[in-house]
Amino acid sequence: MQNKTIIICLIISQLLVSVISAGGAVTCTGTTGQNCSQACALPTVTGGSTACSWSGTGTDLTTCAVVDCTCLTAGTVTATSGLTDLFCTSCKASGVATSFTNAAGSACVASTASCTARPSGTAWTVGDCTLCTPTTPALVSGACKACSSITSAWTDANCAACASTSTPKGNTNYANAAGTSCVNASATCASASRGTSAANAWTAADCLACTPATPVLVPAASGSVTTSCIACSSATSGLTDSLCNACASSASPPAKTTFANTAGSACVASSATCTAASRGTTTANAWTAADCLACTPATPAVQLGASPATTSICVACNTITSGWTDANCNSCAMAASPQTKNIVAKADGSACVAAVYSCTQSARGSNKWTNADCAACNGTAANANQYASADGSTCQATQASSTFSGQIFVSILLVLSALLI
Repeated sequence: MQNKTIIICLIISQLLVSVISAGGAVTCTGTTGQNCSQACALPTVTGGSTACSWSGTGTDLTTCAVVDCTCLTAGTVTATSGLTDLFCTSCKASGVATSFTNAAGSACVASTASCTARPSGTAWTVGDCTLCTPTTPALVSGACKACSSITSAWTDANCAACASTSTPKGNTNYANAAGTSCVNASATCASASRGTSAANAWTAADCLACTPATPVLVPAASGSVTTSCIACSSATSGLTDSLCNACASSASPPAKTTFANTAGSACVASSATCTAASRGTTTANAWTAADCLACTPATPAVQLGASPATTSICVACNTITSGWTDANCNSCAMAASPQTKNIVAKADGSACVAAVYSCTQSARGSNKWTNADCAACNGTAANANQYASADGSTCQATQASSTFSGQIFVSILLVLSALLI
Protein backbone atom coordinates (compact mmCIF):
# COMPACT_ATOMS: atom_id res chain seq x y z
CA MET A 1 0.00 0.00 0.00
CA GLN A 2 2.83 2.36 0.91
CA ASN A 3 4.65 1.69 -2.38
CA LYS A 4 1.47 2.41 -4.36
CA THR A 5 1.10 5.74 -2.55
CA ILE A 6 4.67 6.72 -3.43
CA ILE A 7 4.15 5.80 -7.07
CA ILE A 8 0.93 7.81 -7.25
CA CYS A 9 2.68 10.84 -5.69
CA LEU A 10 5.50 10.60 -8.22
CA ILE A 11 3.04 10.43 -11.11
CA ILE A 12 1.14 13.46 -9.79
CA SER A 13 4.36 15.44 -9.31
CA GLN A 14 5.45 14.64 -12.85
CA LEU A 15 2.10 15.79 -14.16
CA LEU A 16 2.32 19.02 -12.15
CA VAL A 17 5.83 19.75 -13.45
CA SER A 18 4.64 19.07 -16.98
CA VAL A 19 1.71 21.44 -16.56
CA ILE A 20 3.77 24.14 -14.90
CA SER A 21 6.58 24.05 -17.51
CA ALA A 22 4.32 23.85 -20.57
CA GLY A 23 4.15 26.97 -22.73
CA GLY A 24 1.12 29.08 -23.55
CA ALA A 25 -0.75 28.99 -26.84
CA VAL A 26 0.54 31.09 -29.75
CA THR A 27 -0.23 31.24 -33.46
CA CYS A 28 2.42 29.92 -35.83
CA THR A 29 2.49 30.62 -39.55
CA GLY A 30 2.60 27.60 -41.85
CA THR A 31 1.17 26.07 -44.98
CA THR A 32 -2.09 24.19 -45.35
CA GLY A 33 -2.04 20.85 -43.61
CA GLN A 34 0.94 21.55 -41.37
CA ASN A 35 0.73 20.92 -37.65
CA CYS A 36 2.47 22.95 -34.93
CA SER A 37 5.60 20.79 -34.90
CA GLN A 38 6.04 21.47 -38.60
CA ALA A 39 5.09 25.15 -38.67
CA CYS A 40 6.76 26.45 -35.50
CA ALA A 41 10.54 26.94 -35.42
CA LEU A 42 12.61 25.25 -32.73
CA PRO A 43 15.80 26.59 -31.13
CA THR A 44 19.07 24.69 -31.02
CA VAL A 45 20.10 24.01 -27.42
CA THR A 46 23.62 22.66 -27.00
CA GLY A 47 24.18 20.54 -23.91
CA GLY A 48 20.51 20.40 -22.93
CA SER A 49 18.99 17.23 -21.51
CA THR A 50 15.45 17.82 -22.76
CA ALA A 51 14.54 18.28 -26.42
CA CYS A 52 12.40 21.31 -27.24
CA SER A 53 9.14 20.55 -29.06
CA TRP A 54 5.75 22.00 -29.98
CA SER A 55 2.26 20.60 -29.41
CA GLY A 56 -1.13 21.60 -30.74
CA THR A 57 -4.55 20.46 -31.84
CA GLY A 58 -4.16 18.83 -35.21
CA THR A 59 -3.51 21.40 -37.91
CA ASP A 60 -4.94 24.28 -35.88
CA LEU A 61 -1.90 26.57 -35.79
CA THR A 62 -3.59 28.92 -33.32
CA THR A 63 -3.18 26.40 -30.50
CA CYS A 64 0.58 25.84 -30.73
CA ALA A 65 2.45 25.66 -27.40
CA VAL A 66 5.93 24.64 -26.28
CA VAL A 67 5.67 21.24 -24.62
CA ASP A 68 8.31 21.87 -21.93
CA CYS A 69 9.91 25.29 -21.53
CA THR A 70 12.61 23.86 -19.26
CA CYS A 71 14.22 22.48 -22.41
CA LEU A 72 16.10 25.80 -22.54
CA THR A 73 17.71 25.26 -19.13
CA ALA A 74 17.64 21.54 -18.31
CA GLY A 75 21.01 19.82 -18.27
CA THR A 76 24.32 21.58 -18.87
CA VAL A 77 23.34 24.12 -21.51
CA THR A 78 26.40 25.75 -23.11
CA ALA A 79 24.77 27.60 -26.00
CA THR A 80 21.37 28.44 -27.43
CA SER A 81 20.53 29.73 -30.88
CA GLY A 82 17.56 30.05 -33.18
CA LEU A 83 15.06 31.33 -30.62
CA THR A 84 12.04 33.16 -32.02
CA ASP A 85 9.57 35.65 -30.60
CA LEU A 86 6.84 32.96 -30.77
CA PHE A 87 8.86 30.47 -28.74
CA CYS A 88 9.68 33.13 -26.11
CA THR A 89 6.06 34.33 -25.98
CA SER A 90 4.84 30.76 -25.45
CA CYS A 91 7.35 30.31 -22.62
CA LYS A 92 6.69 33.71 -21.07
CA ALA A 93 7.17 33.49 -17.32
CA SER A 94 4.31 34.19 -14.96
CA GLY A 95 4.05 37.90 -14.20
CA VAL A 96 6.18 38.94 -17.18
CA ALA A 97 4.31 41.32 -19.48
CA THR A 98 6.23 40.57 -22.66
CA SER A 99 8.90 38.15 -23.81
CA PHE A 100 10.87 38.25 -27.04
CA THR A 101 14.07 36.72 -28.33
CA ASN A 102 17.13 38.91 -28.21
CA ALA A 103 18.71 39.93 -31.50
CA ALA A 104 21.13 37.00 -31.40
CA GLY A 105 18.37 34.45 -30.81
CA SER A 106 20.24 33.18 -27.77
CA ALA A 107 17.90 34.16 -24.93
CA CYS A 108 14.37 35.31 -24.17
CA VAL A 109 14.22 38.85 -22.79
CA ALA A 110 11.52 41.09 -21.32
CA SER A 111 11.90 43.90 -23.85
CA THR A 112 8.92 46.18 -24.48
CA ALA A 113 8.77 45.19 -28.15
CA SER A 114 10.35 42.73 -30.56
CA CYS A 115 14.13 42.92 -30.90
CA THR A 116 14.11 41.41 -34.40
CA ALA A 117 10.85 42.66 -35.93
CA ARG A 118 10.30 45.95 -34.17
CA PRO A 119 7.01 47.58 -35.21
CA SER A 120 7.28 50.78 -37.22
CA GLY A 121 7.04 53.79 -34.97
CA THR A 122 8.07 51.91 -31.82
CA ALA A 123 11.04 53.82 -30.45
CA TRP A 124 14.03 52.09 -28.95
CA THR A 125 14.76 52.60 -25.27
CA VAL A 126 18.01 52.16 -23.35
CA GLY A 127 16.40 49.24 -21.54
CA ASP A 128 15.50 47.50 -24.79
CA CYS A 129 18.95 48.17 -26.27
CA THR A 130 20.51 46.57 -23.19
CA LEU A 131 18.26 43.50 -23.40
CA CYS A 132 18.14 43.06 -27.16
CA THR A 133 21.70 43.93 -28.15
CA PRO A 134 24.04 43.79 -25.12
CA THR A 135 27.04 44.69 -27.30
CA THR A 136 25.32 47.96 -28.27
CA PRO A 137 23.42 48.79 -25.07
CA ALA A 138 23.49 52.60 -25.26
CA LEU A 139 20.84 54.72 -26.94
CA VAL A 140 22.15 57.55 -29.12
CA SER A 141 19.89 59.52 -31.46
CA GLY A 142 17.25 56.80 -31.35
CA ALA A 143 19.60 53.93 -32.21
CA CYS A 144 21.46 51.33 -30.15
CA LYS A 145 25.19 52.06 -30.07
CA ALA A 146 28.34 50.48 -28.64
CA CYS A 147 29.65 52.14 -25.49
CA SER A 148 33.07 52.64 -27.09
CA SER A 149 31.53 54.84 -29.77
CA ILE A 150 30.33 57.48 -27.30
CA THR A 151 32.73 60.36 -26.66
CA SER A 152 30.38 63.00 -25.27
CA ALA A 153 26.82 63.65 -24.08
CA TRP A 154 26.82 60.66 -21.74
CA THR A 155 23.61 60.14 -19.77
CA ASP A 156 23.00 58.28 -16.54
CA ALA A 157 20.88 55.74 -18.42
CA ASN A 158 23.61 55.00 -20.97
CA CYS A 159 26.27 54.80 -18.25
CA ALA A 160 24.18 52.31 -16.28
CA ALA A 161 23.54 50.25 -19.42
CA CYS A 162 27.22 50.14 -20.34
CA ALA A 163 28.23 49.25 -16.78
CA SER A 164 25.70 46.41 -16.57
CA THR A 165 26.79 44.84 -19.87
CA SER A 166 30.56 45.12 -19.38
CA THR A 167 32.66 42.10 -18.42
CA PRO A 168 33.11 42.13 -15.51
CA LYS A 169 30.21 44.37 -14.63
CA GLY A 170 31.29 47.93 -13.89
CA ASN A 171 30.29 50.43 -11.22
CA THR A 172 30.46 53.63 -13.28
CA ASN A 173 26.70 54.04 -13.34
CA TYR A 174 26.44 57.82 -13.66
CA ALA A 175 27.57 60.44 -16.17
CA ASN A 176 29.83 63.16 -14.83
CA ALA A 177 28.47 66.71 -14.84
CA ALA A 178 30.12 67.49 -18.18
CA GLY A 179 28.79 64.32 -19.81
CA THR A 180 32.29 63.39 -20.94
CA SER A 181 32.58 60.08 -19.09
CA CYS A 182 30.89 57.64 -16.73
CA VAL A 183 31.94 57.75 -13.08
CA ASN A 184 31.52 55.77 -9.89
CA ALA A 185 29.32 58.21 -7.98
CA SER A 186 26.82 57.37 -5.26
CA ALA A 187 24.04 59.21 -7.11
CA THR A 188 23.44 61.31 -10.21
CA CYS A 189 25.92 64.09 -10.95
CA ALA A 190 23.17 66.39 -12.27
CA SER A 191 23.59 69.56 -10.22
CA ALA A 192 19.84 70.26 -10.21
CA SER A 193 19.30 66.99 -8.37
CA ARG A 194 22.08 67.28 -5.80
CA GLY A 195 22.94 69.28 -2.71
CA THR A 196 19.48 70.51 -1.77
CA SER A 197 18.67 68.04 1.00
CA ALA A 198 20.24 65.49 3.30
CA ALA A 199 19.00 62.73 1.00
CA ASN A 200 20.80 64.08 -2.09
CA ALA A 201 23.76 65.72 -0.34
CA TRP A 202 27.06 65.96 -2.15
CA THR A 203 29.91 63.85 -0.79
CA ALA A 204 33.64 64.47 -1.09
CA ALA A 205 33.98 61.43 -3.37
CA ASP A 206 31.10 62.55 -5.60
CA CYS A 207 32.46 66.10 -5.94
CA LEU A 208 35.76 64.64 -7.13
CA ALA A 209 34.13 62.13 -9.49
CA CYS A 210 31.34 64.32 -10.87
CA THR A 211 32.95 67.74 -11.11
CA PRO A 212 36.78 67.48 -11.34
CA ALA A 213 37.07 71.23 -11.88
CA THR A 214 35.25 71.85 -8.58
CA PRO A 215 36.19 68.79 -6.53
CA VAL A 216 36.18 70.28 -3.03
CA LEU A 217 33.15 69.53 -0.85
CA VAL A 218 31.52 72.37 1.07
CA PRO A 219 29.53 70.57 3.78
CA ALA A 220 26.24 71.85 5.09
CA ALA A 221 26.55 74.66 7.60
CA SER A 222 24.98 74.35 11.02
CA GLY A 223 21.21 74.35 10.67
CA SER A 224 21.37 73.90 6.89
CA VAL A 225 21.15 70.91 4.55
CA THR A 226 22.70 72.56 1.50
CA THR A 227 25.99 71.15 0.21
CA SER A 228 28.08 72.14 -2.79
CA CYS A 229 31.34 71.57 -4.66
CA ILE A 230 33.90 74.35 -5.23
CA ALA A 231 37.21 74.84 -7.07
CA CYS A 232 40.55 74.32 -5.34
CA SER A 233 41.34 78.03 -5.73
CA SER A 234 38.30 78.84 -3.60
CA ALA A 235 39.22 76.43 -0.81
CA THR A 236 41.30 77.47 2.19
CA SER A 237 41.44 74.13 3.97
CA GLY A 238 40.94 70.43 3.43
CA LEU A 239 42.84 70.24 0.15
CA THR A 240 44.50 66.93 -0.73
CA ASP A 241 46.80 65.72 -3.49
CA SER A 242 43.82 64.04 -5.21
CA LEU A 243 41.78 67.24 -5.19
CA CYS A 244 44.68 69.37 -6.39
CA ASN A 245 45.48 66.91 -9.15
CA ALA A 246 41.84 66.99 -10.28
CA CYS A 247 41.84 70.79 -10.37
CA ALA A 248 45.16 70.94 -12.19
CA SER A 249 44.15 68.32 -14.76
CA SER A 250 40.85 70.01 -15.56
CA ALA A 251 42.43 73.45 -16.01
CA SER A 252 43.02 74.73 -19.54
CA PRO A 253 45.89 74.46 -20.14
CA PRO A 254 46.59 71.88 -17.40
CA ALA A 255 48.22 73.45 -14.34
CA LYS A 256 51.32 72.25 -12.49
CA THR A 257 49.85 72.75 -9.01
CA THR A 258 49.15 69.06 -8.55
CA PHE A 259 49.94 68.71 -4.83
CA ALA A 260 48.40 70.14 -1.67
CA ASN A 261 50.71 72.04 0.66
CA THR A 262 51.30 70.55 4.09
CA ALA A 263 48.56 72.67 5.66
CA GLY A 264 46.05 71.66 2.99
CA SER A 265 45.33 75.33 2.37
CA ALA A 266 46.56 75.64 -1.23
CA CYS A 267 47.63 73.63 -4.26
CA VAL A 268 51.31 74.02 -5.13
CA ALA A 269 53.73 73.09 -7.90
CA SER A 270 56.05 70.94 -5.80
CA SER A 271 58.00 68.13 -7.42
CA ALA A 272 56.34 65.52 -5.19
CA THR A 273 53.80 65.21 -2.40
CA CYS A 274 54.08 67.58 0.55
CA THR A 275 53.02 64.85 2.98
CA ALA A 276 55.76 64.82 5.61
CA ALA A 277 55.55 61.07 6.17
CA SER A 278 56.38 60.49 2.51
CA ARG A 279 59.31 62.90 2.22
CA GLY A 280 62.88 63.22 3.45
CA THR A 281 63.55 59.60 4.35
CA THR A 282 65.62 58.62 1.30
CA THR A 283 67.51 60.21 -1.55
CA ALA A 284 64.61 59.42 -3.87
CA ASN A 285 62.07 61.38 -1.80
CA ALA A 286 64.47 64.03 -0.49
CA TRP A 287 63.22 67.51 0.24
CA THR A 288 64.45 70.36 -1.95
CA ALA A 289 64.52 74.04 -1.06
CA ALA A 290 61.93 74.75 -3.74
CA ASP A 291 59.60 72.08 -2.33
CA CYS A 292 60.10 73.32 1.23
CA LEU A 293 59.12 76.81 0.06
CA ALA A 294 56.03 75.50 -1.73
CA CYS A 295 54.93 72.97 0.88
CA THR A 296 55.92 74.65 4.15
CA PRO A 297 56.46 78.41 3.63
CA ALA A 298 57.29 78.92 7.32
CA THR A 299 60.22 76.50 6.95
CA PRO A 300 61.36 77.16 3.37
CA ALA A 301 64.98 75.98 3.61
CA VAL A 302 66.21 72.40 3.35
CA GLN A 303 68.65 70.82 5.77
CA LEU A 304 70.35 67.59 4.85
CA GLY A 305 70.74 65.00 7.57
CA ALA A 306 74.08 63.89 8.93
CA SER A 307 73.03 60.42 10.03
CA PRO A 308 71.84 58.92 7.87
CA ALA A 309 73.07 61.23 5.15
CA THR A 310 70.09 60.38 2.95
CA THR A 311 67.58 62.18 5.21
CA SER A 312 66.39 65.77 4.82
CA ILE A 313 64.01 68.17 6.55
CA CYS A 314 62.59 71.65 6.01
CA VAL A 315 63.80 74.29 8.48
CA ALA A 316 63.19 77.96 9.27
CA CYS A 317 65.65 80.45 7.77
CA ASN A 318 66.66 81.87 11.16
CA THR A 319 67.99 78.47 12.24
CA ILE A 320 70.74 78.48 9.58
CA THR A 321 74.05 80.00 10.70
CA SER A 322 76.39 78.53 8.10
CA GLY A 323 76.46 76.39 5.01
CA TRP A 324 74.07 78.60 3.07
CA THR A 325 73.31 77.51 -0.50
CA ASP A 326 71.90 79.45 -3.41
CA ALA A 327 68.72 77.35 -3.25
CA ASN A 328 68.14 78.06 0.44
CA CYS A 329 68.94 81.75 0.00
CA ASN A 330 66.46 82.02 -2.85
CA SER A 331 63.74 80.22 -0.85
CA CYS A 332 64.27 82.40 2.20
CA ALA A 333 64.25 85.56 0.06
CA MET A 334 60.97 84.48 -1.54
CA ALA A 335 59.41 83.61 1.83
CA ALA A 336 60.43 86.88 3.48
CA SER A 337 57.84 89.62 3.91
CA PRO A 338 58.57 91.79 2.08
CA GLN A 339 60.66 89.69 -0.27
CA THR A 340 64.39 90.48 -0.36
CA LYS A 341 67.04 90.42 -3.08
CA ASN A 342 69.48 88.30 -1.06
CA ILE A 343 69.02 85.37 -3.39
CA VAL A 344 72.52 83.83 -3.50
CA ALA A 345 74.93 82.51 -0.87
CA LYS A 346 78.29 84.15 -0.19
CA ALA A 347 81.30 82.24 -1.38
CA ASP A 348 81.99 80.98 2.16
CA GLY A 349 78.31 80.12 2.78
CA SER A 350 78.12 82.42 5.78
CA ALA A 351 75.19 84.54 4.59
CA CYS A 352 72.88 85.40 1.72
CA VAL A 353 73.70 88.39 -0.47
CA ALA A 354 72.15 90.39 -3.29
CA ALA A 355 74.55 89.41 -6.06
CA VAL A 356 73.18 89.30 -9.58
CA TYR A 357 74.58 85.84 -10.28
CA SER A 358 75.80 82.95 -8.13
CA CYS A 359 78.96 83.35 -6.08
CA THR A 360 79.98 79.85 -7.15
CA GLN A 361 82.00 79.93 -10.36
CA SER A 362 80.58 76.65 -11.66
CA ALA A 363 77.00 77.86 -11.14
CA ARG A 364 77.82 81.30 -12.55
CA GLY A 365 78.70 79.83 -15.92
CA SER A 366 79.62 82.35 -18.61
CA ASN A 367 78.22 85.34 -16.71
CA LYS A 368 80.98 87.92 -16.19
CA TRP A 369 82.02 89.05 -12.74
CA THR A 370 81.47 92.66 -11.73
CA ASN A 371 82.96 94.64 -8.86
CA ALA A 372 79.54 94.65 -7.19
CA ASP A 373 79.16 90.87 -7.34
CA CYS A 374 82.77 90.28 -6.24
CA ALA A 375 82.28 92.57 -3.23
CA ALA A 376 78.94 90.96 -2.34
CA CYS A 377 80.25 87.43 -2.67
CA ASN A 378 83.67 87.86 -1.04
CA GLY A 379 83.25 90.86 1.25
CA THR A 380 85.13 94.16 1.30
CA ALA A 381 87.72 93.41 3.97
CA ALA A 382 91.39 94.02 3.21
CA ASN A 383 92.84 91.45 0.82
CA ALA A 384 89.33 90.15 -0.01
CA ASN A 385 88.73 89.34 -3.65
CA GLN A 386 86.30 92.21 -3.98
CA TYR A 387 87.22 93.41 -7.47
CA ALA A 388 86.51 91.91 -10.88
CA SER A 389 89.40 91.16 -13.18
CA ALA A 390 89.71 93.21 -16.35
CA ASP A 391 88.10 90.47 -18.44
CA GLY A 392 85.45 89.68 -15.79
CA SER A 393 86.50 86.05 -15.55
CA THR A 394 87.32 86.08 -11.82
CA CYS A 395 87.56 88.18 -8.66
CA GLN A 396 90.81 89.59 -7.29
CA ALA A 397 92.05 91.57 -4.31
CA THR A 398 93.20 94.58 -6.35
CA GLN A 399 91.24 96.74 -8.69
CA ALA A 400 92.01 96.18 -12.35
CA SER A 401 94.08 98.98 -13.97
CA SER A 402 92.08 101.43 -16.03
CA THR A 403 92.45 101.35 -19.77
CA PHE A 404 91.57 105.04 -20.03
CA SER A 405 95.21 106.24 -20.57
CA GLY A 406 95.72 103.67 -23.28
CA GLN A 407 92.62 104.87 -25.03
CA ILE A 408 93.94 108.50 -24.94
CA PHE A 409 97.28 107.40 -26.42
CA VAL A 410 95.56 105.63 -29.29
CA SER A 411 93.41 108.68 -29.95
CA ILE A 412 96.49 110.98 -30.11
CA LEU A 413 98.18 108.67 -32.60
CA LEU A 414 95.10 108.72 -34.81
CA VAL A 415 95.02 112.55 -34.76
CA LEU A 416 98.73 112.85 -35.62
CA SER A 417 98.34 110.37 -38.44
CA ALA A 418 95.54 112.44 -39.89
CA LEU A 419 97.65 115.65 -39.79
CA LEU A 420 100.59 114.03 -41.56
CA ILE A 421 98.50 112.79 -44.45
